[in-house]
Amino acid sequence: MSANPLPGAFTPPGRSVGPIDLQTALRLAGRKSFLVRHQVLSLGHSYTVMDEGKQPLFEVKGNKGQNIRAAVVGDLVATVGGGYLGRRATRSMAMSYSLIDAQGTVWGMIQKEGSANSSVFTLVDRAGFSRVVITVQRSLMGGIQATAVSPDGRPMLQSEGNLLRHNFKIRDGVGNEVAKVHEKWVAIADTYNVDLLGNIDPLYPLLYAILIDYEKVK
Repeated sequence: MSANPLPGAFTPPGRSVGPIDLQTALRLAGRKSFLVRHQVLSLGHSYTVMDEGKQPLFEVKGNKGQNIRAAVVGDLVATVGGGYLGRRATRSMAMSYSLIDAQGTVWGMIQKEGSANSSVFTLVDRAGFSRVVITVQRSLMGGIQATAVSPDGRPMLQSEGNLLRHNFKIRDGVGNEVAKVHEKWVAIADTYNVDLLGNIDPLYPLLYAILIDYEKVK
């Protein structure tokens, strides 16, 4: 997958000449099964990704200030026009999320832009390179559709199944099944499984499932 640097996204000392190896940095290489836990009490709507032994690997952590501001806007709109409009207002706000390993190192940033019913998330690594663009769309009836493409627009991921209930398949750009999301055998509250079935960098289906979940709960 090609990746292009985004001006001003990250400016760390000793800028890399290419994209960061996030699979190695986040200790994902060689793993096939993961647990994803939504930290429901976190103002930042954080998600923790764990291995099969429930050891934390990395966290997708929302910006607390942005989430507080979004909640206030949503409450104000809800007071005037009802709860549904409040949730729509919250979803439409631009936000950002940090990709943090178990030692606290920030390896990337997910930047969200969108409207009330469509959100676009772009993962930028700490060297400033765009890695994947994930779009999550909501229908008027409450359904969700999601796709992921590379920075140059090539299809990467698509889904089918019940996205609202953590029970769906993830396919690659040509339709091959590469991962499945499900809640079977999970005994931890607000946690679900992501199992890889194909040869794919684990980070992308994990982020794909997390961002679908985030939009679902907003």
